[in-house]
Amino acid sequence: MPVAPAGGYGPPPGQPPTAYASGYGLPPHHQPKKSNKGLLIGLGAAGALVLVALLGTGAWAFFTGRLGFGPLSAEDKKAVVAISADAPKPAWASAGDAKCAAEQLVKDERSDALSKAGLIKVTGETVTYTGAWRGPQATAYSEGLLSCSGDWSKTIGKEWALADTDCLGDVDEAAMAGLIATQTMEIEDAGVTKQADKAVSALDECYVSDELTAPTATATPAVLGVEFAVKAPAVAGSEVVVRAKSADSPEWKPVTGGKVNIPVREGGQEGCATFEASISYPWGTTKTSEDEACGKAKDRRLWWTKDKSCAQPRYAPCNSWTLRYEGYELLSSVTIKLKLNGGDCRSASGSCSDRAFVTKPSGTWTNWTAPKGWKDRFTAEVDGLTARLPN
Repeated sequence: MPVAPAGGYGPPPGQPPTAYASGYGLPPHHQPKKSNKGLLIGLGAAGALVLVALLGTGAWAFFTGRLGFGPLSAEDKKAVVAISADAPKPAWASAGDAKCAAEQLVKDERSDALSKAGLIKVTGETVTYTGAWRGPQATAYSEGLLSCSGDWSKTIGKEWALADTDCLGDVDEAAMAGLIATQTMEIEDAGVTKQADKAVSALDECYVSDELTAPTATATPAVLGVEFAVKAPAVAGSEVVVRAKSADSPEWKPVTGGKVNIPVREGGQEGCATFEASISYPWGTTKTSEDEACGKAKDRRLWWTKDKSCAQPRYAPCNSWTLRYEGYELLSSVTIKLKLNGGDCRSASGSCSDRAFVTKPSGTWTNWTAPKGWKDRFTAEVDGLTARLPN
């Protein structure tokens, strides 16, 4: 049996000796590898040169906006100026809002993308706005106007004269952006239209009144027309506009001062009209109510009036009378027949009839002079109407 070396050194009995270094026979594949420190230092120096080169190029691209992020390039800044100056904006948006929204749009898309999309045109050093909006860009710019205005619900509510803006503030901002885009820009995009419709529906639910009753109209006879006194419905917080359209005309006419005249062709005829009350809301919704009313015009009339002085002084002392009319059809031609005691008028001119052209709803046609104290029955007849001289 082997005996352990003195001093307690060596392996336990029965085990082979252990090598503690290469001098003790460590296999070659377990030898420590040769140091690569020099190689690593060499590669580090070369890499540093490449990294410096890359950092230099990247910094230039970053600070000129060439990478699509970072500060705006000179061309980007020109695009901001062109868009903010010439792009349409709603009345509530300020010039500062427009510049802020343009900066946001250009920062997100950059001038290269906006040029390819056709919104701007780059010619040399010049950048111009074209107005050719695409849906996503239009809504992005409109959302920028909203966010740049601060509290947009109060800003828009003031412009729209809304007493309460709480409900306006609850409308989805993307939907409002779609509404702004369709109202201010020439754009046809189904997605934008859908968002605009969503905003309109929400605004209608908030603010469109159910109190709009029909207007009422009271008729009074007039010469060649019917005068209507119109009472519009009252709706709190909204301006109600009333207009009228006669039954035989496609043209609407405004009702101002609560009155409107509906013309007829000839005196005595009935005049009917449709009366419409409407409220127009700033987001494009219009609510209307209608009613109809009829009335009768004044009848045609023919009469004599005595003049203040004799129209034929050479026959003095004498009296003169003027034949007056109203309600005859405009632009018509009439024959005036003059009769004395049912027969010939015995006119000094030898004529007992005359032709006249109706140019006004009421006016004068002819006159008659006779000696003072003359009491014969003298009449004028025009288109079935007769007027006796009050002598």
